[in-house]
Amino acid sequence: MVGIVLAGGSSTRAKVNKLLLEVDRKPLISHTINTISPFVDRVVVVTGRYHDELCKVITNAEIVFNSNYELGMFSSVLAGARAALGNDVLLIPGDITNVSKNSIRSLLLGSKDIRIPSYNGVTGHPVYLSKQMIDELVEEPVDSRLCDFIAKHNSETEIIEVNDKFINFDVDTIEDYNRLRKEFTL
Repeated sequence: MVGIVLAGGSSTRAKVNKLLLEVDRKPLISHTINTISPFVDRVVVVTGRYHDELCKVITNAEIVFNSNYELGMFSSVLAGARAALGNDVLLIPGDITNVSKNSIRSLLLGSKDIRIPSYNGVTGHPVYLSKQMIDELVEEPVDSRLCDFIAKHNSETEIIEVNDKFINFDVDTIEDYNRLRKEFTL
């Protein structure tokens, strides 16, 4: 299994490279990598706008540069999926840092080709995609969206309820970051 961490965005709303903001003296991207590492054979971080800066702090993952990062998040999903062909995948945005191990275990115990955690009825991350889904995903046009791909495979999708608010806790703004720092648990 391959963990894909999406880190290609421009952090426009945060106005700084949010993935380098620190919690417990480590950048957010490192926490995300550490969250999924125990469950995968390798981690692929898909970079874009902040490639050079991220390369300086990522030491425990393979880095794939998405030259099309300006086309949006789905272009990074595709770049990561291409790097993971032939493998099941856990897909997670780089700013989802604190998902519980129990939530990930619950995803892995599911049975369908696409598995999505949900907390209080709201879906989140990481998303599990079987290797069959990855093979199909890489054929999608770059202007598509992951939610569109999942919608086309509704009968192969399993929503798994978890008791973990962090599946939906991303850092879009400095206010989000400050909230995360107050609530962060290892």
